[in-house]
Amino acid sequence: MQGYIPGKDVVVGQCKGWLNKRASDGYVQALGQSWNNHECVFVLQRKRVGSGGYDWTAVSNGYWILNGKKSTGYHWNGKNAGSRVCLWNYTTGGSRCGEGAW
Repeated sequence: MQGYIPGKDVVVGQCKGWLNKRASDGYVQALGQSWNNHECVFVLQRKRVGSGGYDWTAVSNGYWILNGKKSTGYHWNGKNAGSRVCLWNYTTGGSRCGEGAW
């Protein structure tokens, strides 16, 4: 079972990205959607704090979307680690990342 994580969405033009969390193990996936002929790419990023920490880094492949919807696989999101979705809209030239889910 999976659940939408509210408040972590990102919208750039006619493209949207958001996060789901799998209830069984807390793993997270990013989803992206495009409409009105906007060409976009999205990726799931992770940041880890504390010992062995690192800044926001892509942990999924980039997914290209045009008038459709795609999702990444599920990725670890554990203790001292957060995940976020980042989105690039090639039609408008804009880009943005959502808030991290911890």
